[in-house]
Order: sequence, then C-alpha cells, then structure tokens
Amino acid sequence: MPLIWVLLIIPCLMLIHTYPTWRAAISLGLLFSAIKYGIELTIGHWSTEESIYLISGSLMNAAIFYTAAFFRVRYEEVLGELKKLTYIDPLTGLHNRRFFEEHMTESLKQSAQKQSTILLILLDLDHFKKVNDTYGHVCGDLVLKETGEAIRRNIHTTDAVVRLGGEEFALISQDITMKDGIVMFDRIIREVEQLHVIYKEKAVPVTISAGIAIHEGETSEAFIDKADRALYEAKRSGRNRLVVS
Repeated sequence: MPLIWVLLIIPCLMLIHTYPTWRAAISLGLLFSAIKYGIELTIGHWSTEESIYLISGSLMNAAIFYTAAFFRVRYEEVLGELKKLTYIDPLTGLHNRRFFEEHMTESLKQSAQKQSTILLILLDLDHFKKVNDTYGHVCGDLVLKETGEAIRRNIHTTDAVVRLGGEEFALISQDITMKDGIVMFDRIIREVEQLHVIYKEKAVPVTISAGIAIHEGETSEAFIDKADRALYEAKRSGRNRLVVS
C-alpha cells in the first residue's frame, strides 16, 4: 500500500522531527500502525496468506518508523547533553561564562524590544584565596558549591545565575526594579553568611560582596564594567555588602 505509506508515515516522521520525544514517537507509531492495518482490513477480504503478508508489512513499517524515530530522539538527547556541557559549569552546576555572554546579548536585545529593565549583579566571595590557602582546594570547591546553591535558592525562576570563574558569580535579572534587586541580594548575603560550611570538623566562614547596576542603554561591555566598578567599591569599603552603581 504505497499510498498509505505516503499519506501516513511521512507526516508522522515530520511530527517526530518537530517534537522529538519518546512519548510522541510511541504514540505516533501506534497510531500509524493501527490506522494502516485498520484501513487494509476494511478495504478488502484477504486470504490467510494475504493477511499474514499485511501483518508482516505493518510490523515492518512500524520497525522502520521506530528506527527513524529512535535516531531522531537520540540525536536530540545527545545534542541536549552537549549543550549542557557547553553552557554548564561542572563544579557548581550553574551556567558558565559562555552562557553569560550569549544570555547577556539576548537579554539586551529583548530589553530594547520590550522596553523592560535588566539588572546585573556581580558577586565575589570574600577572602577566597585565604580559604584555599588555609583549608585547601577541596574545601574551596565545597564553598563554591554551597555558595552557588545559596544564590540559586534566592532568585526568581526567570533569573540567570552564572559562575564566571574562580570565586566570581553573576546574576542577570529581567523585569525587576533596583529596589527588588537589592532586596533579593539582601536575602543572598544573609544566607551565604549563615552557610556554616564545615570541613574536617572546622567551621569555614563565608561572606560575599556584590555590585549591582541597571541597564541604561549602554553597550554590554559598559554595563558589565558599571557593575564591576560597584563590586570593586564593595570590596574596597569593607566587603560583605552590596554597592549600587
């Protein structure tokens, strides 16, 4: 039945290409097999040999369909895993610098179109070198992980939190006022201060400083520099605080 093949399996494969999930593949495969076999049974009276042939053909068609669907879905899964490796920091599980650069560009573009606000907070762990020198890098990694989790617990689901590298983090928040951004960081600074990281039965003190800036039409580089200067001032003026640009 070439016509049935063309009318049914090609649209099904196109749908799998558009929605590459196992649920869609299984559902469409069953639907395709049922409709094809049902049509073949209703358009004629088949002998035993012809019925066996039709059943075999339906099974073969289903096998071809599921094979094509398998490779399409696996391709999407592998592609997702590669993207995760590309954009995720392996230590903290946060987004990395590459994601930050691309997300910042896209956020500024959306902000210009929607005339919405963008806040950037650059965060830096205080005296992190001292933590590594005193307790070792294993402890330093633990502090980075715990800090990343503390930040993530206190942001909105639409915010992007990034580990830029070393002890530096960044937070991009859209459609939020400066006042709300300050309130959000107050929650972060309190939670980081209360982390109580324990390493080899010793309490490791953790605090964080930050600079916050709101986008006012400048370039991406100038926007980041504005927040960075505020962060520098927070470090210079005593640490464990937020400075507004």
